[in-house]
Amino acid sequence: MSFVTSVGVLVVRPAGAPALPRGRNVTVARAAPSTTRGFAYNTRMNRLFDKSIVLVCCIAAALGLAVDARLVAAFCLGVIATSLAEVAQDERTRRASDAASYVYIIAAVFVPPFVPFAPLALYDIARRVCRKRVWVALGVCSVFAFALVANLRTNTLTARTLLLAAILSIAATLLSLRTAQLEREQQRMRRTRDELQERALVLETRNRDLADRQDYEVELATLAERARIAREIHDNVGYQLTRASLQAEALRVVHADEPGVAADFADVKHTVDEALQLVRTSVHALNDNAVDLSVQLERIVEGARSDGGPQIELEVMTEHAPANVANCFAAVLREALSNTMRHACAHAVTVRCMEHPSFYQLIVTDDGMGRVQASGRGAAEGMGLASMRERIEALGGTFTAGPRASAGGWRVFATVPKPQGDEGR
Repeated sequence: MSFVTSVGVLVVRPAGAPALPRGRNVTVARAAPSTTRGFAYNTRMNRLFDKSIVLVCCIAAALGLAVDARLVAAFCLGVIATSLAEVAQDERTRRASDAASYVYIIAAVFVPPFVPFAPLALYDIARRVCRKRVWVALGVCSVFAFALVANLRTNTLTARTLLLAAILSIAATLLSLRTAQLEREQQRMRRTRDELQERALVLETRNRDLADRQDYEVELATLAERARIAREIHDNVGYQLTRASLQAEALRVVHADEPGVAADFADVKHTVDEALQLVRTSVHALNDNAVDLSVQLERIVEGARSDGGPQIELEVMTEHAPANVANCFAAVLREALSNTMRHACAHAVTVRCMEHPSFYQLIVTDDGMGRVQASGRGAAEGMGLASMRERIEALGGTFTAGPRASAGGWRVFATVPKPQGDEGR
């Protein structure tokens, strides 16, 4: 089993399995780009469909007019202006498109052939009008309305054309406002959907964190119960079997002049000794199973954290470690973190415990004062460093501690060889 934890967030996974995106450090990505592209495509298609209908109606309104250069120019400029409004992406081109729409309406006031195609420009003006420019848009539309009335009195255009142009202008404005409202509603719905999806992902991540924490607590309770059972067997059953063995030996000595009885007591003692040895083996096996290296290191890290203390990142990559190795590494980590808290002035501490084919390895690094604190650590904590070294060397391992050469901070490095027969496991 291997797990990685950072500032108290525990992630447990089987060894060799790919890491899952769990814990508070996970960043939830929103699917905004694809949604935005789909939304832009849909809204643009809606506007193009509306403008196609308006353009067809404008052509129908201009059928009664004589086809001359001014009418052809009005048609081409109207199509160009409304197309520019759709291809405008940045703020500069949008302003140019708005200006083109306003210029087209003003041109329709003075050049009558522009009137039938003015609804196209009014569609774009209504779509992009805002509160700051609403009075400008109303002023331009009012001037255009007065121009329609003036053209009707002067008979510059036919009454049919002017009536259709007025109706199309109102319809195009209402259609543009409706489409804009629909776009805003669709955008609001997509934003709400994205927020709900993000909340669902966050809740799913929190549920995984809670499940991991629950598994961790269950594992702690299981290990504690195993340790309690081992203690009970050792203190009670082991004591009674030892007593029975001593009594059998005493009775054998008492009846030494009776060979048959002495032999029977010797057999009883041998059987009791075998039972005592089996109990001891079972107790040691239970105790070894109750000592989990990853759990011990996690407990120490959780106990060492404090509100104003450094951020501690723990990474354990071991399948199984013997009880003596687990207890040794736990004692070394406890002392190393204690030294860091008191002398390092560190902001971040990294703890890595790894299992190699022939040895176990523990590395504790921090970003503290390093060289400035080196003398203080070596002098004030000489007993602690000596204790850590003695524990590691008692298991045949190697221990080094000192400032990091490449970067600031302090580094504790310990390795313990695996017992014979465990190499390559």
